[in-house]
Amino acid sequence: MHMHIWQAVVLGIIQGVTEFLPVSSSGHLVLADHLLHISSNALALDTMLHLGTLVAVLFVYRHAAREMVADPFGRLSGLLLAATIPTVLIGLVFEKTFEQVFDSGATIGAEFVFTGALLLYTEAKAVPNPERSMSDMTWRGAVLVGLAQGAAIMPALSRSGLTLCATLAQGIRRPEAVRFSFLLSIPVILGATILQAREWDLTGGSISSALWWGMGASAVSGYVAIRLFTRFMANRRMNVFGVYTMTLGLAILADQLITHRFL
Repeated sequence: MHMHIWQAVVLGIIQGVTEFLPVSSSGHLVLADHLLHISSNALALDTMLHLGTLVAVLFVYRHAAREMVADPFGRLSGLLLAATIPTVLIGLVFEKTFEQVFDSGATIGAEFVFTGALLLYTEAKAVPNPERSMSDMTWRGAVLVGLAQGAAIMPALSRSGLTLCATLAQGIRRPEAVRFSFLLSIPVILGATILQAREWDLTGGSISSALWWGMGASAVSGYVAIRLFTRFMANRRMNVFGVYTMTLGLAILADQLITHRFL
């Protein structure tokens, strides 16, 4: 099916916003694909949308990225590497399983519910220390965040949500937890984009205007989402996102088990 520009823009906005809010971008894209009946150019579209969010996070955290490039053996770079390695290993070991889960969409209802429950539980139990920054995170703590991120490869487990929960549970103050989660998205999104680009010829001149529009929408909405969520998390809790994802998950489960209208 030919993809219209408006469809690519809608998906770009969904990707950009939900990549950084704790609500699961991949889960929302699976839902959007079903509702918009998009089946062609899926790999190319996913690549371009992720490239858009990568542009957004690199622009917002350009100073931190420049710092890590200048000091690749610094503590921040080391913590991000320690958190990235478990994610990569999980992705490599369970790649086929994750692909099957993505294709079927059978588990997204339960996953949305789990994401929401975890957000609510963490906000009820975690007590961030206003004195603890990213530099106070232990290597073991970074690995635990990486394991949480690895689990979030499942379509409706939120990457930002799970990494935020794992970081807040260690007492890291809220703005620093958000910063670590978003910085951690850079190697993950970059790696996923490179792997997808290897399977799809990005240099073959076949990038349609719709895909460029989708990438642009993803970059702009991603930038706005990062800025707004960073301010939000300075003095607010994630309960609203927990309630939202639980409600959405229960609605999906009802459709999957009873009505069968959408999934």
